[in-house]
Amino acid sequence: MSRFSRSLSISVLVNILLAVAFTTLYIRRGSADVGKTMTRIRNNIPLRTLAPHRTSPFRLQESDIATRTMLEHPEMSMEVYRNSLKTSKPKHASKLNLGKTLAATAAAYSVPGLALAKGGEFGALEGGVPALVHPISMGLLYGTTLYAGYLGWQWRRIRTIQDDIKALKSQQPALKTTEFSSPVGPLIDSLKSKLGEGNDADVQSDIAALQAYAPVDSEVQALAQTQKDLRKGDFRDRHNNVGSLLLAAGVFFAIEGPVNTWMRTGKLFPGPHLFAGAAVTVLWAAAAALVPAMQKGNKFAKDLHILLNAANVALFSWQIASGIPIVQKVLEIKFGIKL
Repeated sequence: MSRFSRSLSISVLVNILLAVAFTTLYIRRGSADVGKTMTRIRNNIPLRTLAPHRTSPFRLQESDIATRTMLEHPEMSMEVYRNSLKTSKPKHASKLNLGKTLAATAAAYSVPGLALAKGGEFGALEGGVPALVHPISMGLLYGTTLYAGYLGWQWRRIRTIQDDIKALKSQQPALKTTEFSSPVGPLIDSLKSKLGEGNDADVQSDIAALQAYAPVDSEVQALAQTQKDLRKGDFRDRHNNVGSLLLAAGVFFAIEGPVNTWMRTGKLFPGPHLFAGAAVTVLWAAAAALVPAMQKGNKFAKDLHILLNAANVALFSWQIASGIPIVQKVLEIKFGIKL
């Protein structure tokens, strides 16, 4: 199995595990219907109690969500507290629940980003730090994309230089008195030493032809040296390895971003940034799918691979710019940093 095949297998495995993990996480959300509870709170429908409950670590009961709502909406705190007293025992509600509410408020505000989580059922995953994983990783992947493009372009130069050398060599003159050899400098000196031995007209003709070809020969020598130096860079294998890493990590974090948004807000926000991100992911997959045909020498597949990746870089560049306002909003909401 080649390096590329192993890397592609790892990429597929990582994304299968990612899908299983997020599916499991969604299922474990269980019956904690945050939306209904929040609606009850906003409509002043009494909740059962603010007393502690035995809960799953993956879910919050209505009392916990009520506390969370008080943190996010201070103007509702007293109303929610009054509603909770309607169904609570007075001897517990007046002191125990108020103490719990105040303690929860202090604890929540002591952790950056925690107080502004949507429902609390995913715990720390709703905080400010996880919200920054996507933009940071995508910034790194943007640099990786450019580096992969550089490696691929250098590997392409090795192939195209050979075509250029072949085209230049086709201009070699046909000699009458000797066989052609490169570089032509020593050959010209050798022919000059034969002048006066007879057949000078043919020798002079060969010397003139070689002198006219000399600049082309110098270009051939320079290209051959460049090709030799490029071969030492092992650009093909490096391009394949970085490309495989880009595909695996890119798909992972492209999915992680919307999932994190859903965890924090309970919904997605369809728009240019989301759709452009999906398009970038599709372009990664489409470019990688052309590799088998490229390895067989299919020129159309090679050209299309370059075209898709060029479009990817352009779209990714715009995607970075469109994501900056979103990052600024996260920093302001989660950390109180206004840029």
